[in-house]
Amino acid sequence: MSTIAPAAPTAVLSTSLRFASVERAIVALTAVDEETAVRGVLSGNAGSGKSVALRRVRSLLAARGRSSMRLRADTNIGTIPPADVLLVDDAHLLGDEVLRELVARAEDPDSALVVAARSWPASAELTELVRSLEHSGQTVLLSDAMPGDVRASLAGTARCEDRVIHDTGAIAWLAHACITAHESVACRGGEDHDEIDRAIELRISHMLDLVSPELSRLIEDLAVGGAAEVPPELIAYGCAEGLLLRNGLLAPLVAAAARRRMPAHRLVELVRTGAIDYVPDPGLAVGFEGVRDAELAKALASRALGTISSDPDLAAALYDRALACGADDAETLPGRVYAAWAAGRLDDVGTLLDGREFPSDCPQRQLVADVAASSWVERGMMPLADQTYRAFALTDEISRTHAFLAAAGSGRLSAQPHRTETSTDTTTNTNTNAQPESAAAPSTIAITMNLLERGLRSTLTNDAPTTALTELPRASELYTASRTSTPIPELPAVIAAITAIGVGDLTAAHSVVHDAIRDQQGGPRQQPHLYLWCAWVSLQRERPADAREALARATANDHTLSPRDDALAAAITVGLARRHEDSAGLASAWQSVKARLQRTEPDLYTLLPLGELIISAARVGDIAWAQRAFDNGLRIVADLGDPPLWSAPLHWAGIQRGILLNRPADLAPHAKALVTAAAHNRLAAMMAQAGRVWTAVLSGHVDPEAVEVAAHGLASVGLAWDGARLAGHGAGRSDDRKVIARLLACARELHPRETPRAESPAPASSAADVSTDEVLSEREREVAELVIQGKTYAEIGEAIFISPRTAEHHIAHIRRRVNATSRSELLSKLRIILEDGAA
Repeated sequence: MSTIAPAAPTAVLSTSLRFASVERAIVALTAVDEETAVRGVLSGNAGSGKSVALRRVRSLLAARGRSSMRLRADTNIGTIPPADVLLVDDAHLLGDEVLRELVARAEDPDSALVVAARSWPASAELTELVRSLEHSGQTVLLSDAMPGDVRASLAGTARCEDRVIHDTGAIAWLAHACITAHESVACRGGEDHDEIDRAIELRISHMLDLVSPELSRLIEDLAVGGAAEVPPELIAYGCAEGLLLRNGLLAPLVAAAARRRMPAHRLVELVRTGAIDYVPDPGLAVGFEGVRDAELAKALASRALGTISSDPDLAAALYDRALACGADDAETLPGRVYAAWAAGRLDDVGTLLDGREFPSDCPQRQLVADVAASSWVERGMMPLADQTYRAFALTDEISRTHAFLAAAGSGRLSAQPHRTETSTDTTTNTNTNAQPESAAAPSTIAITMNLLERGLRSTLTNDAPTTALTELPRASELYTASRTSTPIPELPAVIAAITAIGVGDLTAAHSVVHDAIRDQQGGPRQQPHLYLWCAWVSLQRERPADAREALARATANDHTLSPRDDALAAAITVGLARRHEDSAGLASAWQSVKARLQRTEPDLYTLLPLGELIISAARVGDIAWAQRAFDNGLRIVADLGDPPLWSAPLHWAGIQRGILLNRPADLAPHAKALVTAAAHNRLAAMMAQAGRVWTAVLSGHVDPEAVEVAAHGLASVGLAWDGARLAGHGAGRSDDRKVIARLLACARELHPRETPRAESPAPASSAADVSTDEVLSEREREVAELVIQGKTYAEIGEAIFISPRTAEHHIAHIRRRVNATSRSELLSKLRIILEDGAA
């Protein structure tokens, strides 16, 4: 790089001679017989001790009686006898003419020549000289310190050995400086070593003053992680000065020294341009220690706010730096609570907000309200979120909708819908002379909030929610398109999915959640919440494998769920166990999640999982636990006027609980509510019809046609499991063999079956006996799948509505067909058959 000049020569900072490996190399260089020319290169960066090493070469030659001389400005190279060892120092500073004369001498293998030089700058002549000497001589590298040399030189201070090796990056002059400093101080580590580092950093800072501005700036940028692509010549220059490693990185001591000398305006520049990648690093933070600068504080706070959605932990650290640099506590508080919320640290949110007041002129007051309210929501305390919004009394479009979501979620109907200028009504204004009050186009988020509020309000009426089925999915799409990631009491995608489930359209529910996950609605912070609802929809769709996968994704990477999301995850776990495991499996799942369910209270948007918990609690005989939550859920829908879309699943859970507990009287109020709602909601209509048939079955009146119709009706709205149970109950209470067979067939048809994942194939020898023509019937395959899962005869019978005796007959027939003589052989062959069938 022609614009970069080498630094002015400085006093020798160190020598590598104390390192045994270097001393051995110099001895080897000079220890040749009298008939062999002494030829070699001493290569090292600034301060590595090239001149001292050259003097050591001359001393060893003199001891062996060899004649040597140093190159001076007036030396006539051509007159020097070949046997005399010519010693050349700082060859990288010589002119091209002198270097050509040295090349001429080097080309004669019988001419003695030892050259000391830096690796950069390297002209064509110097490169030719070095290569010629290396071809017929030895090279001694002085730039790097070997770990063994450092440990040997620090004998008696073993605690510091690894630290010196790491902090110096094995740069020879730097390692020697540390060793020398240790010799003058009885270092015991800790503060003693810190003082040594500070002294070394001052020497590094002095070296930075002597290099070119380009290199100094590069090293400052590297010290705070802000350098982009670096020209190779600049890296070579930095290595030659003993300030950069060969890979272009900095030794920790050099980085620390560069950070300490950076002026505030450079820090401001790097923060504003986004060049500083990771301020929380303890080493990088050194550059900010003791700096109090208003512009730097402002830049840090601004950068923090823009980083929250992508890296909330970094944002929190940036805010801490901003405060340390003099940022105002009150001005940065909204951003800090937002960062704490985005990182999932709800306790920190509470700590930051406790006892704080936010006057009406407080900047970002809306953000504070959203964070505070959403923190209560995630703790499972929706009424407190509602109280928060009422206390803040915000009037803008977004805040009003957020407040309405919290009010409805807690069971409180807020004010009548407001009229807005961002209405999506496309009716043409007949007054052609009317002029808009503002030329500003409506924002995406404002239109989203308008659609969301209108759609949710329509679900709270007794009329068919046609508006909701149109506007809520649109609201979800626009909310995603807005790319907002600020807190909200409930995501539009979730509300839209619940609405779709409430009218029996599980396909639409799956679609809206899937799209929201794909496009990261609400940002990374909301992905676990969306995956949980994806798992719930898959559970409703009788897709247990998909539900488990989504549940695993929600808890991946050790993500800590909020109490509300954790309760939802627990409900999904219980729902999977109730549908796809035996009674013991459900009881085990219930006990494992019971404590997690007690941390939250239900809200409008968690009534679906609440219904699952009520049914499961009844099945395991733990009704006392669920009673309070059930009463709270019923209160919420009652306070909202018992809207069918929200109340029907809860009343259905009440009916199922009454059936499981054999309390016919408990069914009456819930059945009545469903009958009332049936005229307004398809899901409620199917439930009401099934409730009437189930009541008749429990009383001993089994109409097989009515049972089948009701069971299939439940399946059509995502309740295939309940439809199968209804048919099974009908079969169990009939004395007519034909009716029993008919209803059991219906139950088997509707009962959701989970195909086990393919397992490792059995050895080929066991498969040889299975003919390719040996195909199991559909019923036998169904039994075989349950056998592989380890089910007993009784469990197989309960799962597919046959008697244990019938299950035993099926298994005996299967064993004969596959020619299995033992249970292990039967399992191996069944795995192969089922795997081939799946393929």
